[in-house]
Amino acid sequence: MSKLRFIILSLCLTLLVSACGGSADPLQYLQQSFQTFSVDVPATWQKVPQENFANTVPEETVGLFLNKVAGDDFIQNVNIVKESLNTDATSLEYAKANMLLGSKAIVDYRPISSLETDVNGLKTVYHLFRARNASTDPLRYYAQTYFANNRLGYTVTCIAKDEDQIQQQTCETVVKSFRFQTQ
Repeated sequence: MSKLRFIILSLCLTLLVSACGGSADPLQYLQQSFQTFSVDVPATWQKVPQENFANTVPEETVGLFLNKVAGDDFIQNVNIVKESLNTDATSLEYAKANMLLGSKAIVDYRPISSLETDVNGLKTVYHLFRARNASTDPLRYYAQTYFANNRLGYTVTCIAKDEDQIQQQTCETVVKSFRFQTQ
């Protein structure tokens, strides 16, 4: 009987220790709402108002969030670009057309994967690739999703360091959180 108590007590202590210790708290995400959509972004990231966008930020950008990585000159970021479409398109059609054009416009594009997926009820593509801003820059990890509604297209992009799995997981969470606002 005391052996059984010892085993039960050991199991309880093991469960208690594994539940309490070891790892940092996961990121907390806040829903950031815009006029026609919302996206979940880590609570610690800074939202940049459009009037404060640098002149290098494309005019079509409607959302920009930054995460300055401590002790590094890299700034992880998420941006949402909205563009007018001249036709009605599904999110899946918009994704395929955008990926083709985007791959030709970026430096040293290296695809990782392009998976058709469902994001909050919309069929789209979850696209991962590596690329550089300039030929002298290090490769960066990009995660993108694409959405179309009412002749408007939205591309959600998150950029992470190529070797940082935590940043990459954060990117996946953010780009897969996009949803249209119900009216």
